[in-house]
Amino acid sequence: MVEKVFKFIKENRIFDSGDSVILGVSGGADSICMLTVLCKLKHRLNLKLYVVHVNHGIRGGDALEDENFVKEFCEKENLSFFPYHINVPEIVKKTGMSEEEAGRRERYRIFYELANELKSDKIAVAHNLNDNSETILFNMFRGTGIKGMTGIPVQRDKIVRPLLCVTRAEIEAYLDSLNISYCMDITNKSTEYTRNKIRLELLPYIKENINKKAEYNIVNAAEKLSEINDYMEQQVDAEYKKYVKGNLILNEGEFLHPAVKNQVIRRVIENQAGCLKDIMDVHVRDVATLFKSQVSKKINLPYNLIAVKEYDGVIIKKAENKQQDFKEKVLIDKGRIFKDDTVEIVSENNGFNRENIKELVYTKWLDYDKIDKLILRTRAKGDYIVIDDNGRKKKLKEYFINEKIKKEDRDTMPLLADGNHIVWIPGYRISAYYKVTPETKNIIRINYKNKE
Repeated sequence: MVEKVFKFIKENRIFDSGDSVILGVSGGADSICMLTVLCKLKHRLNLKLYVVHVNHGIRGGDALEDENFVKEFCEKENLSFFPYHINVPEIVKKTGMSEEEAGRRERYRIFYELANELKSDKIAVAHNLNDNSETILFNMFRGTGIKGMTGIPVQRDKIVRPLLCVTRAEIEAYLDSLNISYCMDITNKSTEYTRNKIRLELLPYIKENINKKAEYNIVNAAEKLSEINDYMEQQVDAEYKKYVKGNLILNEGEFLHPAVKNQVIRRVIENQAGCLKDIMDVHVRDVATLFKSQVSKKINLPYNLIAVKEYDGVIIKKAENKQQDFKEKVLIDKGRIFKDDTVEIVSENNGFNRENIKELVYTKWLDYDKIDKLILRTRAKGDYIVIDDNGRKKKLKEYFINEKIKKEDRDTMPLLADGNHIVWIPGYRISAYYKVTPETKNIIRINYKNKE
């Protein structure tokens, strides 16, 4: 066992000489085996070991016994021991997570906090070959991409897994040969958890009826997929740079090979969500169909994300309940100008020459005499704008479509309106009816949000 793990560590360059390593030890067979083996190897590998144990607050007295067991083990080996207590049931109530998910999240949070405190180089956890095969099946059954079927990585960031080369049976046989006891977690025998069903029911059936070396074959297949995934990532890197702008996948990306296109989509989702944990194949396929959909078509994704078809591609972003920045405000009424923090209105009648009017985006000059009542608001039914000197009108909705203004932005865009006649769409254009002409007698200058 020791030599097998030593070889695996060397082949995968898991540790460097002089590394400070935190060991996550629950007291179960896997973690006690890892602790035992690394204690035997610490001088050969020149490692400084620390042990952390997390009590999840689920199993009452049994959990305390596990903690004391690990503590005594560390005392015998003269190792620093760091116990932590958390209340997973309370976290589940607050977050809606499963106990399994909440426990895992809190464990790793604690591991990283302690690693930062101790300035440790690595965090070792005791996943074994069986765990790897179970994870691969679990991901495959849920629906995943190639990456999800590559299994548990030997190393990711500071997390390392030196026991991925050995089976659970090998671990238990090794501990028994040394008369080393370990704790039994009764929750590992419960089939309430999906992973436990795979471990306790599905894999034993496969080994008995199909292939007794099923775990090895599953992991070997995952290793081959990992190689393919590495190559795919290189292809995705190149295409991502071409066809992704921020969180927008350009329309041209639709014509990529499906394998590459789907990986590009996954990466954009991952960048927005922070992870791919709950992102299934169906989500990626749904996003891919948007390229052929009408503009503004959208789908919901996990992590409060949405994918929306836009004119130039598909954008993936956080779903937001947009609120108006302002309430409806009267700016001019019957010749009276009202002060406002959002819009500044100034009379330009004292010798102002219309030739001094500049082409600015957020400042406009208008014919004051044509305005009856000017209101700052969002769009309303029946709104229109005059688009030329001949008085041609266009419905506001048509104008928005022609200007390719996003559908989700249209209801919150600020407008300056005189009844249903849109005087000005800040950032876009004014109505031709209100523009200053040689016949204009009274001119006002309007600045929106003091942007200019």
